[in-house]
Amino acid sequence: MWAALARALPRGPLLAVTAALLLSACQPESTPYFGVDIKGAGYGQQWALIDQNGQPRTPADFRGKLQLFYFGFTQCPDICPETLGHLKSALTLLGPQRDQVRALFVTVDADTDTPAVLKSYLAGFGPDFIGLTGTQTALAAAAKDFRVYSKRKEGSAASFEHAGFVYLLDRTGAPRLLYGPEATPAGMASDLKRLLVE
Repeated sequence: MWAALARALPRGPLLAVTAALLLSACQPESTPYFGVDIKGAGYGQQWALIDQNGQPRTPADFRGKLQLFYFGFTQCPDICPETLGHLKSALTLLGPQRDQVRALFVTVDADTDTPAVLKSYLAGFGPDFIGLTGTQTALAAAAKDFRVYSKRKEGSAASFEHAGFVYLLDRTGAPRLLYGPEATPAGMASDLKRLLVE
């Protein structure tokens, strides 16, 4: 039931956040996870982008690792660095298990966020972070694959409205959990630990 609702998340940023929070509130109390269950939603299966080293990347490259996907842009003044900071903290809480997880930052700004820009931006977050960029067409296709909302703000060449969700995919690349802005590093780390022993 929850996967079907997750597939129907609205595109607008406010409605999407509201829908995710409602889904979280409606989950049975017995669920062992802090994130919203999106198992079977089909996110993240068809993208093809370039990483911060200029290497082509597809979903197949990350099979065998848990994957945390976040869409944003390097010029974002608040929510993006805050979210990436939370991901870094969650990975730190994993200790040695962190090498079994990859955090993937997918830009929504094809014009500004080149591989070199992403490499510099992500250097402070650690080796677990991989930046992904590409042409506007490729990035639009990736956003559609994850049902991510983003829109360039009127009158600004380097500012975007975008949804602030983190998508957790399992070792097979299947979507499992969705996190909204209220997610904590401790909650995400707990979920990662559970999935690592499945």
